[in-house]
Amino acid sequence: MKADDLVRFKQPFIPRMGTLQVYYFGIVVGVVSEGPTTQVLVYLYDPESSTLYTDESDLQALYSFQLDEVEYVGDRPLSKPDMA
Repeated sequence: MKADDLVRFKQPFIPRMGTLQVYYFGIVVGVVSEGPTTQVLVYLYDPESSTLYTDESDLQALYSFQLDEVEYVGDRPLSKPDMA
């Protein structure tokens, strides 16, 4: 697993309580290992709209998942969302 790979969350993820936004996919930003723990850093991704989640400040939020909470799907989708 490397940066720009697409991953699927094993459990649906809701970034903010009280919203109906549910995410099932993320775009890998990086993988960090610290001792026995490996974290996968992702931007939340919606494949239907080819967009990345932005928080209430309109910033792309970065989330961390345990390696066993995600499944590798493949390379980043062809319709690449803007990650700038």
